[in-house]
Amino acid sequence: MAVPGPSLFTLRDTSQKVICCHHNRLLAPPRLPVPPPEKTSVVPNQFMDPSHFPIVMGIDGGLCCLSCSTSAQPTLMLEDKKIMDLYQNSWEAERFTFTCSASSSTLRFELVAFPGWYLSTSPRNDQPLWVTYHLGEAEITNFYFKKV
Repeated sequence: MAVPGPSLFTLRDTSQKVICCHHNRLLAPPRLPVPPPEKTSVVPNQFMDPSHFPIVMGIDGGLCCLSCSTSAQPTLMLEDKKIMDLYQNSWEAERFTFTCSASSSTLRFELVAFPGWYLSTSPRNDQPLWVTYHLGEAEITNFYFKKV
């Protein structure tokens, strides 16, 4: 089923830090006081098995998308790619795709291009969003994902 455009969500970690964009970097400041949370644009990756809930996430109205580097160890990046272009192109979308897995009332976002690596925040405030393979350790890998 084709989607006409991305759905919008807000993202916050389990310690209530919201995800905001500051100088083209995604940061996790404490909830108060804070600028409003970033509205995250989301489309499914229609070329992957839907049972794994593969999604592409973007900001700035879907004009800039989260991706991982192509080096040996993943690095989270924001790239100037239109989310709807990625929705249409299977060959380019893999490094922009995350699978979602539920853990009670939260979600974890795993990189498709790097299995075992998850979106994460630091327990400290105002640190960048990044990826880790250390589940259940110091990094926070569970998020609340709320439809706007």
